[in-house]
Amino acid sequence: MNAHCMFKAISINLSFLLIFSFYTPIFITAQDDILGGVKPSSLEALAKVLDRPDDSIKVVTLKLLCWENRNSDPDKAIEYGQMAVSLAKSLNLQMELSDSYNRLGIAYRNKGRYAQALECYFNGLEISRTNGFDKYLAFQYNNLADLYNRLGLYNRAVEFGKRAMEYAEKVSDDYTLAYIYNIMGTIYKNKNELDSALKCFNHSLELRQKIGYNQGVATSYLNIGSIELLLGQYEKSLQSIQTAIDLYSPKNDLQGIAIANFYKGQLYNKLHKYDDAILCFEKSLRNNESFNNLTVSRDCHNGLALAFAQKKQFEKAYYHSNQAVVLNDSIALSQYVERLTQLTEALKYEETINLQKEREKALAERLNFQRNIIKLYVAIIILLVLIVGLAIYFYLKRSKDVRLLQAQRDEINKLNISKDRFFSILTHDLKNQLTSIVTIAHMVKEKSLAIGDDELIELSRRLYALGFATNDLLENVLSWIKSQGKQITIRKNNIDLKEFVDRVIFTQKPAAEIKSVALNNRVEPGLTINSDADILSTVIRNLISNAIKFSNPGSRVDIYAFPKGNQIEITVTDYGVGMPREISDRLFNSLETLSQPGTMNEHGSGLGLIICNQLVTDLGGNIRVASEFQKGSSFIVSLPMFS
Repeated sequence: MNAHCMFKAISINLSFLLIFSFYTPIFITAQDDILGGVKPSSLEALAKVLDRPDDSIKVVTLKLLCWENRNSDPDKAIEYGQMAVSLAKSLNLQMELSDSYNRLGIAYRNKGRYAQALECYFNGLEISRTNGFDKYLAFQYNNLADLYNRLGLYNRAVEFGKRAMEYAEKVSDDYTLAYIYNIMGTIYKNKNELDSALKCFNHSLELRQKIGYNQGVATSYLNIGSIELLLGQYEKSLQSIQTAIDLYSPKNDLQGIAIANFYKGQLYNKLHKYDDAILCFEKSLRNNESFNNLTVSRDCHNGLALAFAQKKQFEKAYYHSNQAVVLNDSIALSQYVERLTQLTEALKYEETINLQKEREKALAERLNFQRNIIKLYVAIIILLVLIVGLAIYFYLKRSKDVRLLQAQRDEINKLNISKDRFFSILTHDLKNQLTSIVTIAHMVKEKSLAIGDDELIELSRRLYALGFATNDLLENVLSWIKSQGKQITIRKNNIDLKEFVDRVIFTQKPAAEIKSVALNNRVEPGLTINSDADILSTVIRNLISNAIKFSNPGSRVDIYAFPKGNQIEITVTDYGVGMPREISDRLFNSLETLSQPGTMNEHGSGLGLIICNQLVTDLGGNIRVASEFQKGSSFIVSLPMFS
C-alpha cells in the first residue's frame, strides 16, 4: 500500500472514531468522604486497626480502606468494601451497612462492574429509606444519577440528581452536595449545556475548597478544564488540568491522573504540539492499566493516531487507529450488555414508582367521577342520606347490641361447658382416689397385725402416693380456677434455676421412688431468670409429674435449661412411652382433656398440661412438645429471661 492510500485509510478511520468519541464522554466522578471529613494519614496505620475484635470501629476502618483504595487499587477496595458490608450485617449496624453499600458500589463502578454497583446502590437506598437516613439517601440518589448518566438517560439522571440535592441541602452536607454538583455538571456536559455544566463544576470546586478536600478539588479542576477545552479556552484549560494533576499525584489517584493526561493530550493536539500530546496519551494509557477503562483507552489511541498522522508516521497512526476500532467494538458490546443489565435491575425500583403513580391516577379519576355524581344529585342525596342514615344508625345500634349479647352468651356457654367438664373430671378423680385412700387405710387398720411387714410397707407407700396425687390434683384445680377467674397476681423475682429445679424435684421424689425413676437436674449453675417462682413451680412440677407417670420403671427424667437469645428454654425430658402426633397436637386444647393411664396404670385428670399452657402464657412465654412414640417426650417451656 503506498503512502497516499495509507494516509487516506487512516483519515477515514480517524474521522469515524473522532466523531464517535465526541459523543461518548469520559465520566469523571469522585465521591467525597461523608464521614465528617476523616482523612487517614496512612493506609498502613488503618490496616492495623483490623486486628481489633469485630466492632463498629472496625467497620468504619474497612469503609475508609475501601474509600482510600477506590482510585488507586479498585480490586483491594472491593475486598475491603465486601468485608465492611459483611461485618456491618453481622453486627446489625444499619447506618454503617447503608454507607458500606455506597462505598462498595463506587469501587465496583470504578472497576467497570456496573451491575454489581447498581445492586449495592439499591440495597443501600432501601436501608436508608426504611430508617430515614437522609444523609445517605442523598449519596445513593446521586450514585443513581451517575449510573443513569453513564447509560445516556440524561433526563432521568437529572431527576435523581435534583432529588439527591434536596436531601443533601436538608441535612446541610457540603461533602455530598459538592459531589452532586460534580455529577450534575457531568450530565449537563453530556447534554452539551456547557454553561450549566461550568456553573455546577464551579459550585463543586467552591464547596470542596471550603471543606479542604484536595482530591475532590482536583476532580473539579479537571472537569472545569474539560469545559474550557470544549470552549476553546486553551490556556485556562491547560492551567486547570495541570492543577488537577498536581493535586492527584500525592494521593496516587491513578484514575484521575489517567483522565487528566488524556485531556492534556487532547489540548496539545489542538495546539499542534504533537510530541507533547503523544507523551500525555501514553502516560494516560499506563495509568489506566489498573482500571482498564475502555473509553479512556480508546480515546487515547484515537489521540495518538491523530498525532502520529500529523507527524507523517503513518504506520504508528494506522496501528493506533486499529486499536481504537477494536476497543470501540468492545465498548459498543459492553455498553449494550451493561445497558440491558442495569435497566433490568432498575426495573425493580421503576416498577414500584410506576405502580404507585398508576394507583394515584386511578384514585384521582375515581374521586373526580364521584364528585361529579355528587354535584348532580346533591339535593336528592342529602334527603336520602338523612332518612337512610337514621334507619341505618338504629339498625346498626340494635345489631351491635344483639351481636354483643350473642358473643357474651357464647362465651358464658363456653365457660360453663369447660367448667362442667373440669368439675365432672374433678369429682370422678377425687372420688376414686379418696375411695382408694379410705380402703387402704381401713386395710391397714383392720389387718395391721395379720399383714406382714413387707405388705404393710407396700400398702403404706400406696397410701402415701395416693395422698400425694390427690394433693397434686387439688393444687392443679386451684391453679385452674384462679387462672380462669384472672385471680393470679404475677410477682417476678430473680430465680436461680439450679436451686429452683432442685426444690421442685424434692417435691416429686416420692412419686419417682415408687417407680424407681431417677430425677436428674442438668441445669448449669449460675443460670438465672426473672419470673414468678410460685407459678413457674406449678408448671415444672406438673411437667415432672407427667414425665414420671409415662416413664418406665427404672428409667430417668432429665431437666435442662439453656439461654436462647433473650429467652430461656426449660426442658423436661422422659424416655418412656412417648405419644403419636395426633395426640401431641391436641395436648394443650382447653376444650378437651386427654388423660392416658401411666406405665403403672396411674390415672390423672388431664388438667395438668392445660393449666401449664395457661400459666406459661400468663408469664409471657410458650410451651411446646416434641415426642416420638415408644421413645419418650420432651416438654419445652420458653420464657423471657428478663421482665
